[in-house]
Amino acid sequence: MIKKNLILSFFSASAKIVGGIGIVSILARVFTLSDFGNFTYSLTLGTVFALIVDYGYNIKVIKDVSLNHDNVNTIVSRTFLSKFLLLTLTIPAFFLVNAITKNTNELLITGLFLFLSLVAFSFTNTILSVFKGRKEYMLDLRVVLVDNIITILIVPAVALLTRSIQATSISFFLSKLIGLAFSFWLYKQENNIYLPTIKDVLKDLQQALPYAVHYWVGNLYLNIDTILMKPMVSSEDLGIYQSGIRIIIGLGILLTVINSVYLPLLNENLNKNKKLFKANVLKLNASVIRLSIIFIIGMLIFSKYIIIILFGNKFLELQEIFWILALIVGMRIIGASYGILLTISDKQAMRAIAGAIGIAIIVICDLLLIPDYGYKMAAYILLLAHLFITTFYIITIYIEYKTLFIPSWKRLISLKKVL
Repeated sequence: MIKKNLILSFFSASAKIVGGIGIVSILARVFTLSDFGNFTYSLTLGTVFALIVDYGYNIKVIKDVSLNHDNVNTIVSRTFLSKFLLLTLTIPAFFLVNAITKNTNELLITGLFLFLSLVAFSFTNTILSVFKGRKEYMLDLRVVLVDNIITILIVPAVALLTRSIQATSISFFLSKLIGLAFSFWLYKQENNIYLPTIKDVLKDLQQALPYAVHYWVGNLYLNIDTILMKPMVSSEDLGIYQSGIRIIIGLGILLTVINSVYLPLLNENLNKNKKLFKANVLKLNASVIRLSIIFIIGMLIFSKYIIIILFGNKFLELQEIFWILALIVGMRIIGASYGILLTISDKQAMRAIAGAIGIAIIVICDLLLIPDYGYKMAAYILLLAHLFITTFYIITIYIEYKTLFIPSWKRLISLKKVL
């Protein structure tokens, strides 16, 4: 069953990677380096505000549904209304920040529609979290395929025809609305949605706050450096740096395979069968260590070819810091396992603390060093932050369980029972 679910989740993640890195790859070739830098900056700014609306519900909904399949209608109804309330509060803040940073009208419009696109996908992701929580991975795959196929058909076509980052952002928004409509149609086949009371929604927001805080800080450290760098480096340098960040984010989608399958499984094991819980954690860690090694070695050996294939020759300067990206990807894969353990152990506060300190490291070091050393220094700082967070996760789990859940060498090199 685990193997089947992992295979389905792998196809789902692969579709997201194609729809994510694939789109960025095309846009990198269509736009000038300066326009690509401006587009990815707007995407980053939109992502930061979309994180507020998402509020960590992608994790909370999976966990809640996995423990109570009969309460799906209530969970989704409260989540939807909570996100609508957060959206009404976030939109004015978005315009205020754009005014303070004195972004041009082009950046404002581009960022707004990219923000709304990510909000639309956040609602879609709520439904996907229901499917994952109920282990209905085929439904999850159907939605992801439709969403990404529509995006791949619409967005590059508009970019090629208009060469406009504004028009491209609008097309991205429309594609995500179509994906949301399809996911909602599938959800309505067996479930309903109703209007909960404000009291229930406020209570749900309070319960979700620990998930939100750790989700914000867990994602902000991949975006904050780009926002900080905007006034310090050229749009061209920002575009090169963001191409590397997009690889990290794109491959990070693979972490959803681990989370979507093992979070509900380990959550159930922890409550019902401690022996099976430990066995599955060791099995998971054996898999993530192998996967981490494969990605690190692959990215180191084929760095030049990866850059040329994904972005083209004008981005080859990225090769100088590609080894750093490889190490970050490897640490994120290993950290995913310990992140799951922290989540199901109700240690969201510890994840939030780790992320907050990581963000502080990035902000302080970026402001001090980037003006003198340029965008490449941001990669070294990001590596330092990931090293701290991963170590923090592992130490916290050791304190909680008195073990690091490190599999034996025999298990690591064995090709049997990989999943």
